[in-house]
Amino acid sequence: MGAMKPGRNDPCPCGSGRKYKQCCLAAAETRAHSPAQMTWRRIRRELEGFPLRMLRFVGEHYGPSAIDEAWHEFNLWPDEEQAFDPGTPHMSVFMPWMFHRWNPNPDETEVADTALPPIAPTRAYIERESRKLSPLVREYLESCLAHPFSFFEVMRCQPGQGFTLCDLLTGQSHEVLEHSASRRIRVHDVLFGQLATVQGITLLEATSPVAMPPDDKLAIIELRKRVQKPVGRTGTDMEIASSLEMWDIEMRELYLDLSEQLLYPSLPHLQNTDGEDTEFHKLVFHIDSAQQAFDLLGQADAQALGMHPLHDTVEHTADGELQRAQIDWLKTDEPAVDDSHTVLGTLRIGDGKLTAEVNSRERADALTNIIGETLGTHARFRLDEVQTPEQALAAHDLAASPDDILQDDPDVQALLSDYLQRHYRTWIDTALPALQGRTPREAVRDTDGRDQVEALVQQIERHGEQQHPPMDASIVRMLRRQLGLEDTDSRVK
Repeated sequence: MGAMKPGRNDPCPCGSGRKYKQCCLAAAETRAHSPAQMTWRRIRRELEGFPLRMLRFVGEHYGPSAIDEAWHEFNLWPDEEQAFDPGTPHMSVFMPWMFHRWNPNPDETEVADTALPPIAPTRAYIERESRKLSPLVREYLESCLAHPFSFFEVMRCQPGQGFTLCDLLTGQSHEVLEHSASRRIRVHDVLFGQLATVQGITLLEATSPVAMPPDDKLAIIELRKRVQKPVGRTGTDMEIASSLEMWDIEMRELYLDLSEQLLYPSLPHLQNTDGEDTEFHKLVFHIDSAQQAFDLLGQADAQALGMHPLHDTVEHTADGELQRAQIDWLKTDEPAVDDSHTVLGTLRIGDGKLTAEVNSRERADALTNIIGETLGTHARFRLDEVQTPEQALAAHDLAASPDDILQDDPDVQALLSDYLQRHYRTWIDTALPALQGRTPREAVRDTDGRDQVEALVQQIERHGEQQHPPMDASIVRMLRRQLGLEDTDSRVK
């Protein structure tokens, strides 16, 4: 449901601190009585109850099994046929698609009305009920038949009024009047749906139940390459738009794949930087002497295997004996980035034990061998605690994490900002699978690659805003400057 309309004496939703009646009420009332808004309300009023009338029409003229057949086709004919699910989250897409795009197969559909040709239900409804339809409703339904489904990026949004949508497959821009959906979406969200235009006003006839994030545009841009190839980049907007009719199946396939991940999210398949399945191991060894273990792991042979003693972590007892220390296990067989190597694991010495933490079974086995070769009989293996990513996530949710406290520390924030700055400076020249093995700097040299990199940067920006504390905005500005991308604010003006 949309946000409730503020009362006259409520604080103005614009955030000015003034009462609504003393701030934005007059402008809102002016907009509410504009010709466009009056037409919008008239269309909605005349279309009230239309979905129910269409369902009855489909049942009477196309037969009782028609909706199940349409549902089976909408879901791309899965091997196991399932009856239509009235509780499906795809209802806001499926029903308009069935009414306006579905053409029943005459060899499979037992059409109750034998005089009815295999045409979309909306077309049949117009022909059968023509005398009962007002000119406004007829114009609207004809527009629904003429406009294919597509993917749209939200370029501007005025909550409760409407938004500017850019068709990601055709490049066409649309000013859409929409009261409800505009309250719950953000700029750069992606919607799958259908538009309809009547008396110069564009409305949202169908829309996906969830807004897709910016990085989903990468897959949509790959589809765009295929859609535009037959007509070429020099094709007119109308030629490209007309070609969408032939890509209905591919668009639905992509929509179902993308929405499935959002509607039913699951933990992704996690791997470390070596491509090994993520599995958290805590190795425990009993040791004879903390000082002896630290010294042996700091020798040249051990350092050649990646052992890097952190001398600033060493703690001594009052008698001068080593009590605690930390050693990083580094990946030394690769070039350092900004004078640093990938950390493969962390070893901690203290309380008569050597404890090591790594994030894969392969690293656990390799580190166990290194410790055995380096410390010999001075270290005795006792335990390997293993956690899957799911178990680690559950434990994190139940435990009180110190991260929130640390993240409020200015020194920690400065370190995090410095790390992210270095990471994203490297990211610009990192080959990415999402860009077909190209680096962002290489990909921005062509139009499709540039749009894909823009989507990735938008996603980085959105994730950064959701972090606590938010990521330093200068990082995104640096990415845009280095990659020659426009600033976000200038893109949506």
